[in-house]
Amino acid sequence: MSMQDQLALIMKKANRSLDAAKRNFDAGDYDFASSRAYYAAFYAVEAVLVTKELSFSKHSAVISAFNQHFVKTGRFPKELGKLLARLFRQRQLGDYAFDLAIPKEDAQEDLDAAKMIIEAIEAYLSQKKFIGA
Repeated sequence: MSMQDQLALIMKKANRSLDAAKRNFDAGDYDFASSRAYYAAFYAVEAVLVTKELSFSKHSAVISAFNQHFVKTGRFPKELGKLLARLFRQRQLGDYAFDLAIPKEDAQEDLDAAKMIIEAIEAYLSQKKFIGA
C-alpha cells in the first residue's frame, strides 16, 4: 500500500471518529464524546507521523513525537500540542472515571479541539502533497 493510500485511510478513520464523537455528544454522552474526540485527533497525529516513517505503540510516545517533530519545529502551532494534551487528559477521564466526569461544555471544547487538529493536519498533508486536495 502506498503512503498516500495509508494516509487517506488513517484520515478517513480520524473523521469517522470525529463523527462518532458528535453522535455521542448529541446523545448526551459527553464522556464518550470526549474519548472519541481524542481518538479522532490521535489518528490524525498518527497519520502525520507516518510521513516521517514514525510509528509508536504508546499514546504518550505518539504525542511526544508529534510535539518533537511538528510542534517544536514550527510546522504546527504550540496550541495544537496543548490541545492534544488536553484531549488526552479528557480521554483518561471519559474512559476511566465511573461517574459522568465530563460536562457538556468541556465535551464541546474537546470536539472543537479535535476538529481543529484534524483540519490543520489535513491542510498540511494536502499542502505537502501527501494526500489529494
